Amino acid sequence: MAWYDDRSKTQFVGTYANEKQLQWDAESAKKRGWTIQSTEDSAEHVIGLDAEAAEKAARARPKLTVTFVREHDWLVNRELEIASAVQNEAARVADMKEARAIKSGADLEHAEELLAAKIEAAREPSDANREQVERELLGALKDCISRRRTAIKAIDEAIEAMQAAVVVGASEFARSASHHQQSRDLWFLRLHAEEQLLERQEVVGRLAKDWKTAWDRKHNAEEELRKRTAEFETRDGALGAVLLPRDEALRALRS
Repeated sequence: MAWYDDRSKTQFVGTYANEKQLQWDAESAKKRGWTIQSTEDSAEHVIGLDAEAAEKAARARPKLTVTFVREHDWLVNRELEIASAVQNEAARVADMKEARAIKSGADLEHAEELLAAKIEAAREPSDANREQVERELLGALKDCISRRRTAIKAIDEAIEAMQAAVVVGASEFARSASHHQQSRDLWFLRLHAEEQLLERQEVVGRLAKDWKTAWDRKHNAEEELRKRTAEFETRDGALGAVLLPRDEALRALRS
C-alpha cells in the first residue's frame, strides 16, 4: 500500500531525486487529501533506488526532501467519519443489548404468570395434592427468581451500552435508558421479596412432604378400617342370618 493510501497517516516525509518523481507522488497524494507543507534540498536516501545507485545519485546531484501533511478539510471529514463510525458502533451494541433485555423481560413475564397461577392453586389445595401444589409453587418461584436475575443482568448491560451511546452522540437512547432504569429498580424490589418468600416456601415444601407422608398413612389406615368394618358387617350379617333359626329351634326345645 502506498504511503498516501494509509488513512491513519497525517504526515509523511519523502525524499526524491528530481521534480518529476516528486510530481508523481504529489499528484496521487493530492487526490487523497494531502498537501505539501515544505520542500528542501538534501542528500539523503532516494526512494526507489538500491543502495549503490542511491550513493552514486547522492554524489551526482542534490535531493528533494518534501514534507506532506493532510489538508484541513480532509482532517475535518476524517474526524467526522471516525465520530460517525464510533457512534454507529455504540448504537449497534446498544440495540443488541436492548434486544437481549427485552427478550429476558418477556421470559420473566411468562415466569411471573406461571408463578401467579401456582400461588392461586396453593390457596385451597385438596388434601390429596397439597404436597404437589407446594412443590410446584417452589419450582415456579425458583424459576421466576432465576429469570429475574438474568433479566436484571441483561438490563444492566443494556443501560451501560445506552449510556455509552449517549456519550458519543446517540442521544436517542437517553429516554430508553431512563425507562429501563425504572424497570430495573422495580425488579430489584420484586427480587428481594421473592427471595424472602423462597426461604419460607422451602420450609413449607419440606413440611408439606412430611405432611403428605403422614396423610398417606392416615388415609391408608382409614381405608383399612373401612375394609375391616365392611368385612365385620358382612360376617355379622351372616351370623345374624343363622342365629335367627337357631334361636327359634332353642325356643321350641324349651317348650
